[in-house]
Amino acid sequence: MDKRIKIGLLVDDIDSSFTQQTCRGAELGAVSIDANLYIFPMKYLDSREFLDDHSRFEYQYNMIYRFITEKNIDILFVLMGNIGCRTEYKKQIDFLNDLPDIPIVTLFTSFEGFPSVTFNNRKGLEEVIQHLIDHHKAKDIGFVSGPLTNGDAVERLDVYKSVLDANGIAYDENKVVYGNFEAACEDVVEDLLDRNPKLDAVVFASDLMALGGYNVFKSRGMDIGKDILVTGFDNAPFSSGIVPALTTVEASAANLAFRAVEHTAQFIDKTIDAFKIDTSFVNRESCGCDSSEITNYESGMDLRPISSKEELPLNGIYEYLFGEYSLGNSIDYIEEHLKAFLYALFDVAINKDFEKQCKHIKELFTTVIQDPILSYTTSEKMFNMLMVFKRQVAAFIDNDKDRLELSELFSLIFRTFTLHNSQMLEKKQEHIMGISEMVNRMTSEIFVYDGNTEEAYQSMFTQFGKIGVSSAYMLSFKDIIKHFRGDKWIQPQTVNLKAYEVDGVVGVLSMEDAELAVNDMFDNDYLPDHRVTMVLSPLYSFEEVYGVLLCEVDYINFDCVTPISIQLSSALKSLILLEKQRNIQRELESNLKKIEESNSVLDEMSKSDELTGIYNRRGFIENAEKAIADEKNRGKTALIFYSDMDNLKMINDVYGHDDGDFALKEIANILLDTFRSSDIVSRFGGDEFVCLAVVKIEGKGPEIKQRMEIITEKHNALAGKPYPIEMSTGYCEFECGEDVDLYKLLDIADTMLYAEKQEKKKKNGSYR
Repeated sequence: MDKRIKIGLLVDDIDSSFTQQTCRGAELGAVSIDANLYIFPMKYLDSREFLDDHSRFEYQYNMIYRFITEKNIDILFVLMGNIGCRTEYKKQIDFLNDLPDIPIVTLFTSFEGFPSVTFNNRKGLEEVIQHLIDHHKAKDIGFVSGPLTNGDAVERLDVYKSVLDANGIAYDENKVVYGNFEAACEDVVEDLLDRNPKLDAVVFASDLMALGGYNVFKSRGMDIGKDILVTGFDNAPFSSGIVPALTTVEASAANLAFRAVEHTAQFIDKTIDAFKIDTSFVNRESCGCDSSEITNYESGMDLRPISSKEELPLNGIYEYLFGEYSLGNSIDYIEEHLKAFLYALFDVAINKDFEKQCKHIKELFTTVIQDPILSYTTSEKMFNMLMVFKRQVAAFIDNDKDRLELSELFSLIFRTFTLHNSQMLEKKQEHIMGISEMVNRMTSEIFVYDGNTEEAYQSMFTQFGKIGVSSAYMLSFKDIIKHFRGDKWIQPQTVNLKAYEVDGVVGVLSMEDAELAVNDMFDNDYLPDHRVTMVLSPLYSFEEVYGVLLCEVDYINFDCVTPISIQLSSALKSLILLEKQRNIQRELESNLKKIEESNSVLDEMSKSDELTGIYNRRGFIENAEKAIADEKNRGKTALIFYSDMDNLKMINDVYGHDDGDFALKEIANILLDTFRSSDIVSRFGGDEFVCLAVVKIEGKGPEIKQRMEIITEKHNALAGKPYPIEMSTGYCEFECGEDVDLYKLLDIADTMLYAEKQEKKKKNGSYR
């Protein structure tokens, strides 16, 4: 491993939008200075009042920072305000003081005694509130604050108070409520409106909370931008896409993290202590304005009437698009490609040779958008820049024919940009589906190897590269650690490198070769030599902690780390059960009865699905093969049904994983009610279910499928959920016999299932 600077980034929840933006900026900063970046997601410092069934074991993440040592990390950037937002200030300070003796820099929130990089909350938020008062004559303004344990929340609330005071508006504590910087803030917004039914406007201290507020306003029939003026803070990626687009404050988490990491050397040398990133007003429709007015953006780009391309204010355009990213040298080539495109477009407008240069312009623009330009700016800013530039070059057109050709040229540019964005979204969706398919296979395939852990690891780690994980390392503890809530975590000084995947090569190590000191985790012979961004995630099941997973990913693939970790933890638990089974067999060879009893229990466990209680993949395969080959069934007609639950991801994302588990159990119950007790019903893996029925009479498939649909409707009526629990199903009819290929039948049924799912999607635009 090389001797690059090793930067640590200690964050809260890597799956949150804000934190992913922070990680993205930190990675871009690490690339610009050629440093290695190690991300440690530790969720939140424990606070019992926020616990629910889904998150009650997430306290295991809190131990992840214990892997940071003075020997393996050179500098640590900490999202302390996020990590500690659920606990009091003193405990946050105590936590910071407990970190290793390396340079510690806090991001977004400052703490006495520690260097920091924070937002200038005041400038942008003052502009927003003043705009509501001056331009829209708002006087009755509510405020949705973050928690007062967070420094940013305190400062933003103070800005709200001071702007009201400067405008002669009395501060009313009754018009302030407190959320948690998360979208799930509907209850506090409801409370605010109930107490203040005549509010002109509501200022939210974060875009995520504004998103939750949108739900409340719309549920009450309020027209956002007319009946109620709404503003946010952050300019999160979704803020320009919601309806109406959200007026907000530009406070890019990615930009702040980028600038912080770019100053790594100065923080290490202690030549810099703290600095702030400016915020600015972003005017859109939710406050009642028309954000399509081009003149709103011209001054921001320093665009003015010009007579030659050399007069183009490129620095102003770059500043508008890239902000402080343009201060470094990491995007020089992107700026050069953009310059070539703008110069060529200017020449076309001056020379009026639209038709001749159309192909060349498209090629230049394609080069621009194929650069990772949207890593440093947004689609909205690109669109605004093009619209402003179109207005500028239109000044050189003096006849209708050329105006039409200019419009057609820009239509081609906008179409190219739209198609590119659409393709990116499709790739993202394919990536998400790939993650879903991979995690569904991981646990279900373990039992195929019947306890052969080396082959199981080989199979699991081979999948990682397919979903954007460049390399992965499973670091297990010598013994499973039982860690209960409230217990002090005792950090092991060594870990065992159990399995790894690098550039498609998978390795499984023996216990003798695998031991690594925690100090050497990021500096050993198995790690790549190039610059890396890596995420360390815990592997645990309930109170049992197995170790950690180290994944090399870029910001596009941060979202795959958590599902992989969860599924690998589940797989580890299953493998441990199988390993225990083999150990029991070896230890009890002298007592045959005990061996048989232990094997019987563990064998049944390995054939049953833990969540639904029905057969799992292994249980189905064994029982189905026996039934098909059974002499008493020879020559009889049988059916294989292959079902796939619709919209499980939607249920998990919108209603939570507990509802996802409930839906999976309901699918199992529907199938149990549909089929006879003599039939074989199984959860094949993830959201896939397979059933076998020996029916004797041909043509029973449609009848059983119809019965399944009727029973599904009954279960949905009784479940009383706000979403339907449904499945797509394919089936295959065959004749029992010794030569039947079960896997071929499964493929036929799966093909029919896929056709039904595609038909649903074609008909409804989704599986509904």
